[in-house]
Amino acid sequence: MGPSVAKAQNDRDYPAAVLWLRAQSRLGMIGQGWRGAAVTLALGVVAIATSLVYDALNHGPNVLFLRTPIDDLIPIVGLFVVPYVSLRPFIYVSALVFLLFRVRIFRSAALSMTVVLLVSYAFYVFLQSYIDRPVLADDDLFSRMIREVYASDQPYNDFPSLHASLSTIFAIHWWCVDQRIGVPVGIWAALIVVSTVFVKQHYVADVIAGVLLASVASYASLGLLVGRGAASGSDLQAPLAGSAPA
Repeated sequence: MGPSVAKAQNDRDYPAAVLWLRAQSRLGMIGQGWRGAAVTLALGVVAIATSLVYDALNHGPNVLFLRTPIDDLIPIVGLFVVPYVSLRPFIYVSALVFLLFRVRIFRSAALSMTVVLLVSYAFYVFLQSYIDRPVLADDDLFSRMIREVYASDQPYNDFPSLHASLSTIFAIHWWCVDQRIGVPVGIWAALIVVSTVFVKQHYVADVIAGVLLASVASYASLGLLVGRGAASGSDLQAPLAGSAPA
């Protein structure tokens, strides 16, 4: 019995879902050589290290105050605190899936994050921004959650909005992995983006700048690290949401 025949026989001994998972994982970090894995981990570490600078910059005095009449018309909607606080788990889960199953997408997302963070930090250092947050007197669950958000985050580092930019980065990269997953992920990312104005953590100008910055960084990174077809999802094979072989 030849090696290929033996391999085919062995493959038939595994459940279809296991074979599908193995095929997907070959596109992740375990399918890389040690050099590729080192580059991937380095990009991830740099992105994490860069994110840790945020708190050190989150203070006044501010130079920019970007409230407009449009912002005054936007009410507080307590329910939006739920997508707002979901940003961190959204990033962590997305990054882990990319690392395990789409390593090129992980690299692009990590590079995009680093670029966006560094550009945002330049604004926070030289053109610091401030948001005038309301005092919430209600004692319902969502109001308490919003007050916890206010207590854990100073009213600075607003322009551009990192909530808007980071959620946009991962929405774009999920679209490149599989558009069937990209649609619901994009909807949730959009809720995160708009939540920033409905919980009065950002002004409209902050959000627009964050989305634009993330879009430019993401498409540039995807073109550099994944390929020109990545932005439409055409560069990647074996969509992640594809069904396991029968």
